[in-house]
Amino acid sequence: MTVITETLTDLAGTPHTDEVFFSSYILRENDDGDAMITTSVRSYTPVNGVITTEDLDPGPARVRIGMDTYNITIPESATPVRLWPLIETGLPAPPTLVGAYVVNGGGIARVQKLTESEYAALTLPDPETEYSVVPDPE
Repeated sequence: MTVITETLTDLAGTPHTDEVFFSSYILRENDDGDAMITTSVRSYTPVNGVITTEDLDPGPARVRIGMDTYNITIPESATPVRLWPLIETGLPAPPTLVGAYVVNGGGIARVQKLTESEYAALTLPDPETEYSVVPDPE
């Protein structure tokens, strides 16, 4: 279970006062595997601009702030996590930075840096891994 917290303000630094809504966007099994998560909505009212949820089940979720809705993945964490990194992870690259991002066109699950010797020692390279091979240290 994970607590999500975040300080919310407008551009002038005025604390956000409207409710923030969390829900699962799909029916799914809970992280413990002993119950089903429904799409019921939970609302949290900021206190001095800070929202703090109760423990939320890890997995896919949706958060609504004002009229904007974002799909997030709630991680498993024993300590509270900030909301912004969860939202940012699911956002598309900003239009002015499109050339600075690598977009996965499909088939790549991870990127791994290996030395030339480490790569040569692989008996069967993972077809879903993009390898960055660097020279062996001297």
